[in-house]
Amino acid sequence: MKGKFLIFMFVAFVLLAGCNSEKEELLEGITSGVEGRYSVLAFKSENGSSEAFQNEINQIFNDPEVWENRLYSFNILEEVPEEPYDYKKLLNIKELPQYIVLDTKEVVFRTTHIKDLESFLLEGVQQSSHEH
Repeated sequence: MKGKFLIFMFVAFVLLAGCNSEKEELLEGITSGVEGRYSVLAFKSENGSSEAFQNEINQIFNDPEVWENRLYSFNILEEVPEEPYDYKKLLNIKELPQYIVLDTKEVVFRTTHIKDLESFLLEGVQQSSHEH
């Protein structure tokens, strides 16, 4: 009985370690490569128009001077990838559209509303402009 329990615990540990390393690998590929800048993943809703989604993003993020010091990357995805990683599971995506912001290590903000994304990203800009 004790031997079966130890085997079960070992298998459970290996499975959990596998999930964590898979998430770590995914994060390594999507986090920002520059301290102080963010990577953004924008996942379109399943029913929405790709063109409308892109236009909404372009309207808000159209001033390069505002965003060049805040953003490292901004990736728009038509669908939530399942390969090589299950983004929905590993990034805990429960509803769409979804905007996920990452720093150099981890997810630091998520929302389903583009205006909330804009506010989050402008927070640091407004704070630093108030200090001068």
